Amino acid sequence: MITIAFIGFRKSGKTTLIRELLHVVKGRVAVIKRIHDYGQEFDVRGKDTWVFSREGAEAVVGLAPDKTHILVNTPIELNRIINLISELAKPDYLIMEGFNEEVRDREDVIKVILPRSIGEVGELTKGIKPPFIIYCGFCGCRLDGCVDSISELINSVLSYAAING
Repeated sequence: MITIAFIGFRKSGKTTLIRELLHVVKGRVAVIKRIHDYGQEFDVRGKDTWVFSREGAEAVVGLAPDKTHILVNTPIELNRIINLISELAKPDYLIMEGFNEEVRDREDVIKVILPRSIGEVGELTKGIKPPFIIYCGFCGCRLDGCVDSISELINSVLSYAAING
C-alpha cells in the first residue's frame, strides 16, 4: 500500500488535489481526512444510524449491499485506523488529508506539501523527513524543486510510488 499525505493549512487546496488524484489513480484507493472541528457531522440527520448514535450507542455500523459505514464515538489512534483500512479495504493507495504531526517523521509516507504562500514553505517543511514534494500551483511561489501543475504533481507522486512501492 502506497501512503500519500497532503499537508497544508486550511484552504490550501488539499481537497482539490485529492479529488484530482482520485480521478487518475489506477487501483483501489482509501482516504482518511483529519477533522479539526468537534461535532462534525458524518451521518445524515434523521436517518437511523444518526439517531442511534445520538441516542447513546458507542458504535453504529450501517451495512448495505454496496458499502459499510462505521461510526465509533471515540477517537481511534491513526495507526489502528491505517491497519483497519489496510485489512478491510485492501487499498493500493491510502491518501491522507492532514496529519502533519503524525506523518512528518515517517519515511514510508509520501508527503505533498501545499503552502498558500512562500512564507509557509519553511513552516510546513521544518523537520519533515523525505520523501516530500512541494506543490506551488496554488501559492505561485515557484521555488526551485517545486512542482506547479496538477499533472506534474500527480506524475511525480505516482512515479515515486512506482519506484519505491
